[in-house]
Amino acid sequence: MSDWNRIDRSDVLAAIAECDRLGPREFLSRYRFGRAKASTVWHGGHEYDSKAILGLALLNATGRPATKDDFSSGEGAASRLLKGLGFDVVVDEEAMEAEERAVAERELGAEAASATSSAPAGVRTTRKRAAAKKPAAPKHVKKVARPDPANQPTTLCPTCFMALPLTGICDNCD
Repeated sequence: MSDWNRIDRSDVLAAIAECDRLGPREFLSRYRFGRAKASTVWHGGHEYDSKAILGLALLNATGRPATKDDFSSGEGAASRLLKGLGFDVVVDEEAMEAEERAVAERELGAEAASATSSAPAGVRTTRKRAAAKKPAAPKHVKKVARPDPANQPTTLCPTCFMALPLTGICDNCD
């Protein structure tokens, strides 16, 4: 786990300055951060990715880059930390709730997996979902290729010898 309490406001401001210098796309690419799904930081009239800003602030504070495990508690904790440092954080409540549910399910899944491994032989404690399969096409149905109009012989008008359209009526010789 990371040492989030070592981050102070100056570390976050340095991360914001680096994002301004590089631009958002290059910033995310250079420091290899994914986009935050539920929260953004507003500072100086600009919007910043909260997860990336906090990750670089951790690098500035500790000299160690943030990892995926550092954000395992979700964006809610990151948002609270940034708000605690005095930054304006905008949160998409629906996305935040969905992420918190996913984090809780991951934690419950880990507990269920450990419970499964300690269960007596022959006792099943969790269920696995069956993979959804597409129904196969009936065997009696054959696929037939449609004729290619480019390979069809061209019909010519007997009067002006121009190619006839598909209607069979010459546009020149009414």
